Amino acid sequence: MAIWELRCATPNDFAMLTPVDRDDLEEDVFDTTGTPKQWLDRPRVTYHVEKRRKVQKPQANVGLLIPGALVLDEKAWAALGGFLLRSGQLLELDCDGEPRWFYNVTRMVACVDTARSETFEDGGIAHEAFDESAVPAEPLVFKDPHTAPVRMYVNDAGKALIERMTAEAGLTGIECGEPGPL
Repeated sequence: MAIWELRCATPNDFAMLTPVDRDDLEEDVFDTTGTPKQWLDRPRVTYHVEKRRKVQKPQANVGLLIPGALVLDEKAWAALGGFLLRSGQLLELDCDGEPRWFYNVTRMVACVDTARSETFEDGGIAHEAFDESAVPAEPLVFKDPHTAPVRMYVNDAGKALIERMTAEAGLTGIECGEPGPL
């Protein structure tokens, strides 16, 4: 069984999201460490506008706000929400007056093999190697404790399911691919 990174499509193709209140970043409102969250108020986000471009990048159904998380619009929520909720939370955001959902993965599976992974001098993981036997066979989205702040993973069954649901719904902005260097 292979382990894939679940991520947003490249930011070169689609508009990125940004918090309206910069304090939300400093206060770790959007941290993605794998722990459950509760928001008292819906954080506000907006699409980044590139002032030098006459034509802005299109908005994807699944957008990028920070590494290790997805932001779903209503179409993506309707198509993927039931499956994604098995492994985390979909927390509502206010995106220019419209709802979006921040996907916070809370399912943890310790599958990064630190002995075989490439590491930085400080011991952090630079490029992960996996112990695939640690991952259940049923379709699954998960994080590993070593890479939780920046990565989401899916197993083969999860990748197949996400790709099928994405194609059936005609969603943009989401992909499952081989994890590259961190």
